[in-house]
Amino acid sequence: MLDIPRTQYANCDGIDIAYQVFGQGEKDLVYVPGTISNIEMAWEDPNQVRFFESLAKCFRVIIFDKRGQGVSDPIQGAPTFEERMEDVGAVMDAAGSQSATLLGTSEGGPMCILFAATYPEKVDNLVLHGSMAKFCAGEDYPYMPTKENLVEEFPKTWGTRESIAIFAPDILGDVEAEKAFIRFQRQVCSPNIIRQTYEMTTKMDVRPVLPLIDVPTLILQRRKDRAVNYRNGRYLADHIPNATYLELPGRNHVIFLGEIQDVLRAVTQFAQISKTADSTPDKRLSTALFTDIVGSTEMLSQMGDNLWRKMLDRHDALTSEAVAEFKGRVVKSTGDGSLALFDKPSRAIRCAASLVDMLGEAGIPIRAGLHAGEVRVRGDDVTGMVIHTAARVVDQARAGEVLITRLLADLTADQGFAIEDCGTHKLKGHSEQTELLRVN
Repeated sequence: MLDIPRTQYANCDGIDIAYQVFGQGEKDLVYVPGTISNIEMAWEDPNQVRFFESLAKCFRVIIFDKRGQGVSDPIQGAPTFEERMEDVGAVMDAAGSQSATLLGTSEGGPMCILFAATYPEKVDNLVLHGSMAKFCAGEDYPYMPTKENLVEEFPKTWGTRESIAIFAPDILGDVEAEKAFIRFQRQVCSPNIIRQTYEMTTKMDVRPVLPLIDVPTLILQRRKDRAVNYRNGRYLADHIPNATYLELPGRNHVIFLGEIQDVLRAVTQFAQISKTADSTPDKRLSTALFTDIVGSTEMLSQMGDNLWRKMLDRHDALTSEAVAEFKGRVVKSTGDGSLALFDKPSRAIRCAASLVDMLGEAGIPIRAGLHAGEVRVRGDDVTGMVIHTAARVVDQARAGEVLITRLLADLTADQGFAIEDCGTHKLKGHSEQTELLRVN
């Protein structure tokens, strides 16, 4: 029997993220929980202990509480999807894990998807259980409950027997198990906190990211899962390249309840699969930011070469400063602008807005265009359609404007940006119209 592991803390942007490490396996496995967790209370639950002990026989297991949950730092409101993804990387770094199998269950699945697309070199295998590509139903995604149901109705059942019928129906009738489940929900968070969390999570949509996954992926789905319909799992398998779909019997949404041996066997066997020779660690999800000095030709003719060169030096220095502040990388100067790359789309947008203001105050009017997608790193340079698209987006912007694509707007829907629809545009080199939005 495992000794209860020591709780440690990884710092992520000033927030302490609680984590534990246990097991003697040669390979690392990071367990990314669903909406709620508490890594210390977990060891009071025989079902969770049994699940973790089984994983520990084959892996060095890393578990954690996301920010605002369990014994991690409390926060005001609900964390953004991007912030929650950063927690995974912070915990891996603190635990000394260079790469791992990611096991994401429920809402933890999309976090793993985004992480695997952004940092493929850190992900050996991706296993998703009872998960989804979008957290609430839409006209083109009917597989989840509606936003109204999730935000208004579901929190009313929090910490009550009704929630057991949704998440863990197999324990209904087991009085002690019911009490433990309800107590766990109540001690992790209140109905108001779960409402805030679901309000934020309903904006989550990783469908544009699915085709970019380039690691071995296994989708596990219990056929009669009452919380997440099995069609969510099939959707993931249909849209992640070369994903394996395994449908299991059972109706529990909670991964550690019911027939867990099928889950454990599938995870253990799949983790032995190595990345193929076709996997390209230089390919990843990134956000490209292009800036352009407005009226550069006229400015050059009026200023002359010497003053123009000094202004460019000032432009480049301020750009480098801002990009570094938002944890991006300046790829190159374009002569009258710049190209920068970011892991996090929200940081790219904030950097663009900051540059417009900062350079404008310095007497250098610019415009900015951004797009997110798959890029390939070639030495110090980058290639990919996302780079060409971002370059065409900036062409559509006016002085002082920051324009983004619809895909980028969807990826940052929970960030609270004020955006304005600018209609569709025919970008040079694109056969179809592209929807653009202005960040105000």
